[in-house]
Amino acid sequence: MRRIQFLVVLFVLFYSVNAQVNDGRIAEVLKAVADYDIAWNKKDIEVVQRFLVPEYVYFSSRGGLLHRHEMLNFLRSPDYVLTFAERSEIKAFREGNTVIVSSRWKGKGKYGETEINDDQRCGQVFVRSKGTWKLLSEHCVQIQPSSS
Repeated sequence: MRRIQFLVVLFVLFYSVNAQVNDGRIAEVLKAVADYDIAWNKKDIEVVQRFLVPEYVYFSSRGGLLHRHEMLNFLRSPDYVLTFAERSEIKAFREGNTVIVSSRWKGKGKYGETEINDDQRCGQVFVRSKGTWKLLSEHCVQIQPSSS
């Protein structure tokens, strides 16, 4: 009987420690998302590029594909002006050294003469590399108004 109790206690301790590690990793990624957003909104190319892995890819809401250098050129462009941005409805899902972040991103601004008025559902894929969380991929789609 004592052996079973010992095994139960051992299992509970292992599960508790594992859950704390998972929660800590998720918290690290959520901080990375916040730091990435701050850098993006400030057009801080140096910080943004540190977040993006060399193989980074962005899938646009219209089916387009932008690689790391193209996304950095977009952000760097004087034609791109963001006047408002917010991320909400954030949820994170972890498996090993990969975390998927689901969120709602709203942004307003201009690209050249084109108005930006986005309300998007976004998925970001973060991977842990050399002790830091890096952004591997993003995919955002416009949220369509309900037709009911």
